[in-house]
Amino acid sequence: MNLFTILVGAAVLLAVYAGINFGWRYASRKFLFPCPSWLSWSLEGGFVDWWAATSRTLDRIGLKAGDRVLEVGPGPGRLLIPAAARVLPGGEVVGLDVQQGMVERLKVRATNVLNLSVRLGNAQEMPFAAGSFDVVYLAMVLGEIPQREPALTECFRVLRSGGRLSITEMAADPHFQSRATVTRLVTAAGFTQPEFIGRRFSFTANCTKP
Repeated sequence: MNLFTILVGAAVLLAVYAGINFGWRYASRKFLFPCPSWLSWSLEGGFVDWWAATSRTLDRIGLKAGDRVLEVGPGPGRLLIPAAARVLPGGEVVGLDVQQGMVERLKVRATNVLNLSVRLGNAQEMPFAAGSFDVVYLAMVLGEIPQREPALTECFRVLRSGGRLSITEMAADPHFQSRATVTRLVTAAGFTQPEFIGRRFSFTANCTKP
């Protein structure tokens, strides 16, 4: 196999990847495309924690003892399970996921985590009272929600006054949302201008409900 053949093959693979990525991004604006629950294993383990910077993401979100926290789209609990330890003593974490399979998987993985609960539901119609949480966060999830505006309006509703919304994005995720998009969406929902931590293609945006 000569160098030209290798280069052509690499170019074809890149083109295929770019096409799939573009198609996935476009479709996610119209339809609900969360990571399937049968792939939950791919969101677990030490390698994923390293690649997706689990500890660093939680540092950027800024959880503290006593917080009542909601994660939208927790999947099998990569972030939510360690978040439960960070809000002790006195804090509580809740996960809201649209897939029954992910809810069941998270319940199994968090059997011994007493301050963690999980609910089945969608982000556009959250089953929580207004002002229920100190922090709401979404990590590489915003782009999976086809109706982002009403979802962020719901985040605003369930946060207490002065509560914080945190959104984490990584460009490797096919649902990646840019800083400009995040800013536009959160300010339209009534939040303050976000403070960005990290780089342009790997960041956490924190904003507040006035």
